[in-house]
Amino acid sequence: MNLQDKIDISILNSVYGNLLTPHQKEMVRLYYDCDISLFEISEQFGISRQAVRDSLVRAEKSLLNYEEKLGLIQKNNQLHDILAEVDSLDDSTEIKIIVHKAIDKLEE
Repeated sequence: MNLQDKIDISILNSVYGNLLTPHQKEMVRLYYDCDISLFEISEQFGISRQAVRDSLVRAEKSLLNYEEKLGLIQKNNQLHDILAEVDSLDDSTEIKIIVHKAIDKLEE
């Protein structure tokens, strides 16, 4: 798995993580965000390394499935692109302020 794939899973977990079990959400966070090894996670949860790996694989599939069905990240990115385009086209200071506020809100 390359770095971009890891970043994508991390983003998916931040958006859809609450739809996973609490253990899956935490394992994904530890593995992808904190770069904790499977062995270290297994020690923390008191389960085998293979059980951690299996849980991560299931969680990854679930996260990808949620994005495929709901598309929240894709919609957010599209909206961001549209607002950036509006910002580049319009010279009105008031509109630019509103667009920047909307972009900032999307990036939170």
